[in-house]
Amino acid sequence: MGFFKKIFGGREEYPELDAASPVARRLEPLKPALEKLAREVNDPIEVVPCPHGAFVFIGKPPKRFGAAWVQGDQVTNLKELADQKRLPPERLGALIESLRQAYEQGSGAPRYTATVAGRKVVVAPSDDLGRRVEEILQQVVR
Repeated sequence: MGFFKKIFGGREEYPELDAASPVARRLEPLKPALEKLAREVNDPIEVVPCPHGAFVFIGKPPKRFGAAWVQGDQVTNLKELADQKRLPPERLGALIESLRQAYEQGSGAPRYTATVAGRKVVVAPSDDLGRRVEEILQQVVR
C-alpha cells in the first residue's frame, strides 16, 4: 500500500496523538493560533513542536512547502518573517533550503495526527527536528 501512496500521492496514515500526552500538553497553549491557521490554509499542515513555540510546514515538504512560526497567539508566515527582517532573496532561499534539509533529516521520526479546527493535521513531535528548526529561525531573527 505504501508504494501506491507514493505513486498516486495518497497521504500516509498516522496514529492519533493522545490528548493527554506531553506533546499535546505542549501544544495546548498554541491551540487558538493553530486553529486559526488551520481554518485559513487549505493545504496539508504538519506541526513541529519547538522549545519556544511550533513550526508549521504547509503543503508537501520537503519538495514544495510554505511555513509558519507560531508563538503564543501569533502566527508569522515565512514571507512575513522575510519581509520583517528584510531578507534578500538569496538569504530567503538559503533559509528554505535549511528547513528542507532539517525536514528530510527528521523524516524518520514518528508522526501522529490530531484534529485542529475540525481537520486532521500531522504532528511531528521530534525534539531534534524542533530544536533544529528553531535554530534555523533564530539565525534569521538575529
